[in-house]
Amino acid sequence: MARVPSSRNGTHGQNAMTLFCLALAAAQLVRWTTTFAVAPSSELGAAAASPRRGALMATLSTALWPVLGCAPALAAEAAPSILFLSGLPEAHANANGVWRVAGGKINERAVYTNQDKYLVVNDCGKLQINDRNINSGCDAGFARQLEKGKWVVDGQELDGQIKVKLAKVFGGSGKGTTVVVQSEFISDDDLTLKLVKGQMGTIQGIDEDGDASVIFEGTGGALNFVVKENFGNLLQL
Repeated sequence: MARVPSSRNGTHGQNAMTLFCLALAAAQLVRWTTTFAVAPSSELGAAAASPRRGALMATLSTALWPVLGCAPALAAEAAPSILFLSGLPEAHANANGVWRVAGGKINERAVYTNQDKYLVVNDCGKLQINDRNINSGCDAGFARQLEKGKWVVDGQELDGQIKVKLAKVFGGSGKGTTVVVQSEFISDDDLTLKLVKGQMGTIQGIDEDGDASVIFEGTGGALNFVVKENFGNLLQL
């Protein structure tokens, strides 16, 4: 009787290929992590890689996908989809808040938008905010990052004031988590507090029903509740 060939070697080969593809995807993620995620309450861009090095890495790793047969889904870079910016002075206060991916890339980094403004990594590998247009020149934009923690806004240097953080939709993390309102809604308690876009809060706990108790800024320390069905109105920083 003819024996059916063993598929063990083929399975091992497939597993090895999958692991290698995942390694390539992880390399892409590292590029974003070094740009956007540095320690808790990270400041975006503090460790931004040079555009040339980033472009080379992207080219090499992406070129290997079709050759090795890696899944197309792994080829997409996992750019952070939401950022939260704070600390811009009054003249540009409307640019504080939530920034979302606009589509397209500059210097192999995602472009973010807030109303009619754009946040990019410029040709010098630093963060830059442009008003109503996308310009990657090193001296363009009304706000430019000089180095970690230091920006120049309208020609004035600001040290330690402007912060850009990664954000994600609040998913029920515990006490001490910082959240910000991304869509106006009413708190789910007897106080029926109107929570406005950009209002910050600190999670005090999650109850047995999965709902959150929160102290929001500007409430005098009052304890408000947000049911889990409304977590989508909050971003976690």
